[in-house]
Amino acid sequence: MGVPNTTTFTLQDVVDVVNPTTDDLVDSFDDAVAEDFDSSYGPGDESNLLQFRNYDSSGPTPFLGSVASSNNICSQTMNITYYHNGSGTNPVLGDVVYTDSGGTTPYQGDNMRCNFGGSNGSYIILKSDQTPKPGIITTLQPCP
Repeated sequence: MGVPNTTTFTLQDVVDVVNPTTDDLVDSFDDAVAEDFDSSYGPGDESNLLQFRNYDSSGPTPFLGSVASSNNICSQTMNITYYHNGSGTNPVLGDVVYTDSGGTTPYQGDNMRCNFGGSNGSYIILKSDQTPKPGIITTLQPCP
């Protein structure tokens, strides 16, 4: 997903990518990964939001999941590509799930079956009504 390579991005854009402990500039710098800064812009002056220009431009990571379901989640077919903002191959607790490869549209559903975690896959429960960040993974469980 990354912070846009423009001069018009907002602190919320940075917060969405860095996912700091508190949604402010100081924590964004504290929780940022040094290697994810574009060396043309930062890190440097930690009072300057523009240091985050083009931060983490690698984009979200794809994974397979099912349609949203509250019944028989572990029997759902995993045939939809979703994306997460975590650093690993598979999403983990606290990651945000997106429906688009640009990482701009958070997943709005609830339960979803995924293609990882045991021989039968696993399921995740997402907080779809959380403001300002829907799509946050709140539970990760293996399917029986």
